[in-house]
Amino acid sequence: MRGEPEAATYEEEGYPRPSWRSRRFWVAGIEIYCAVGIGYLILFGQDTRLHETIATGLLALAGTTIGSFIFGAAWEDRGAYTALGRPSSRRPRPSFDGIDAPQPPKDYGQ
Repeated sequence: MRGEPEAATYEEEGYPRPSWRSRRFWVAGIEIYCAVGIGYLILFGQDTRLHETIATGLLALAGTTIGSFIFGAAWEDRGAYTALGRPSSRRPRPSFDGIDAPQPPKDYGQ
């Protein structure tokens, strides 16, 4: 981008790089727990409302864990860029001061 300085890394700004090891550990553990629970209910569970509710809860837990892992990473990256004083997007900001703004055609409305 013209006129923009190169983006500094986390280390250059004095922030440690975020660690994902513990997050991956917990996500994998929760997903395994949900898979074992669902597998147990499929193989040994009875067809009752209680087991149906437990299965629904385990599937919801697995889905929300994956969703929060994925979107939480995007949210954290955006927050880190904001904390470092940089915009979260690489796109240039539009200028609406009249110089770079698009002008309507001259014969508009005639």
